[in-house]
Amino acid sequence: MWKKFGGVFGKTGLGKMSSDEYQANLNGMNMFFGAVLGFVLTGTETLNNWQFGVVLTLLSGIVISILFISNSRHRVAYAIYTTVLVLSFPRMADLVLRAHDVIPGKVQPTLIVWTVMTILVEFWGRENDQAASTAGSDQSG
Repeated sequence: MWKKFGGVFGKTGLGKMSSDEYQANLNGMNMFFGAVLGFVLTGTETLNNWQFGVVLTLLSGIVISILFISNSRHRVAYAIYTTVLVLSFPRMADLVLRAHDVIPGKVQPTLIVWTVMTILVEFWGRENDQAASTAGSDQSG
């Protein structure tokens, strides 16, 4: 059944990704969501410098975790870890800052969509040339 399902996707252009398609997906998502994240941070200008620094530190950790989903040999662990971080982010920020509703409401949905899309791209089937180069890079380092 899965072969038939995959064959339908392949005929409609939704089959396995080439290495160029994979890189285009990741690069496009990272540029897009980086810009959106900057846009949705509107409202943080009311934070004092220390609070803003803490929010940037927490967000940078989450963004790095999102990037690790595609760039680490521990992809599954980072996918789970990042999902937990993103889902707990507003509460975590409230605890650290000892404040309530410090994070603008659109930040978490932005991070959730970015994380889910990265996971989908990372675990989508890839052509053999990409799988071989990924397997080779997984063994180094």
